[in-house]
Amino acid sequence: MDIPERIGKYSVSEVLGAGAMGVVYKGFDPHIHRPVAIKVIHQALLRDHEAKDSVVARFRNEAQAVGRIAHPGVVAIHEFGEDAGDAYIVMEFVEGRNLDHVLAGTAMLADAQVLRIMDQLLDALAVAHANGVWHRDIKPANLLLTAAGQVKLTDFGIARIEHAGLTQAASMIGTPGYMAPEQYIGEGIDHRTDLFACGVLLFRLLAGRPAFSGSAEVVMYKILNEQPPPASVASGGMRPAAYDGIVARAMAKSPADRFGSAKDMRQALLDAASAAAAAASSDATVIVAPEHWARAVATAVREPRPADGTSRPAHTAAPGAWDADQLSRVERALASHIGPLAKIMVRRAAGSCSDVTSLAEAVSAHIPEAAQRQKFISAISGGTVMAAATGSGTGAGRTHAQPGPGATAAASAAGPVARVALGEEFQARAMQLMVRRMGPIARVMVKRAAERSQGDQALFVAALLDAAPPADRAALARDLGDGG
Repeated sequence: MDIPERIGKYSVSEVLGAGAMGVVYKGFDPHIHRPVAIKVIHQALLRDHEAKDSVVARFRNEAQAVGRIAHPGVVAIHEFGEDAGDAYIVMEFVEGRNLDHVLAGTAMLADAQVLRIMDQLLDALAVAHANGVWHRDIKPANLLLTAAGQVKLTDFGIARIEHAGLTQAASMIGTPGYMAPEQYIGEGIDHRTDLFACGVLLFRLLAGRPAFSGSAEVVMYKILNEQPPPASVASGGMRPAAYDGIVARAMAKSPADRFGSAKDMRQALLDAASAAAAAASSDATVIVAPEHWARAVATAVREPRPADGTSRPAHTAAPGAWDADQLSRVERALASHIGPLAKIMVRRAAGSCSDVTSLAEAVSAHIPEAAQRQKFISAISGGTVMAAATGSGTGAGRTHAQPGPGATAAASAAGPVARVALGEEFQARAMQLMVRRMGPIARVMVKRAAERSQGDQALFVAALLDAAPPADRAALARDLGDGG
């Protein structure tokens, strides 16, 4: 795909993304000396005279919709213009990843991260709705997440401006799985269409899977006729039931049964979070460490950008050429750093890697510390798969590494480690250690770690260390290891 040197007064450096409607470039404003994002309509759409007027109108609609909103949670639009027949929008450049890619890299975000994402989104929507703008395409791909934890809502391309804008037929446009029933059947819509999508998004964040899945036709039928299970059930008990009622109300089939406003839904979430924190005698459900945001963004799946600028789905399945034991060893080594989600990360990366070295380099992005990443890559590439967390010996004859901060003992390439069942005595001892260091909230953490481990002691310890504050992980790993 050819990259233009300049669009209007802006110099262009790279492609940020591409979709069915247009391409987004990274540019530079020479007057204000700041980076910008520039969205340009595909030339093919402009050459179609029947579609051109509609496409350009939709483009202008996006600029007008965002122009009504002044909120830090909405990607700002600086300019709408035309250059040599091309219509373009110049937007705020956001250094981050979209939530869809973040969730592909970290399937289950912490409760506090889920709440913060929804809190910021609903706050932005409250302002948009107050200004008569309904987004109509709320989904993970349209939410940008920065390393500092700020959420930015983008892509108002099909937004509806009250008392103006596009035709009624446009109300049927949206993304399958996030469209409200009234969007599917072409009925009149209002701000509550966005609240339905927020309910679907909240379910996805809590459950770790979509509320509605299948072909477009199957998804439409489910949205019109079925209710997904409560998010607490769909997550396997990993999430509290306190949020189930909020999800159900937001996803009500009838708009009249949903929250009356984004502000109301936001308050309901805040109340539920406060109640959960009080029950746990901790602020852990409403506060998240900054490094967790940075880690989630850093481990977001970065899809390779094809030369033709089209988007392609990331590989999710390992090719048949991979040896199961080889993958298992890499999974165990990675689990010593990031916990049970290592299996998902390794299997996903294996689909686009051809050898163990490239696989090690790909999955090492999930390890936040640079030194540990390098040791991980060196150990796997050299044929020795180990945790390498303490730096206390890396010889080829070494078969195990002692657990360090955020790590449990991992196996070497000599063969798979025997599974150790999680016993009640070990779990009780872990409970005592965690409560002594972290207080009453530790009881909740131990319970969830036990549920996630599926009876495996190593996975149980990894989950506990992942949930513990970084400053406590080394001591906890040592104490748990001494008694293992």
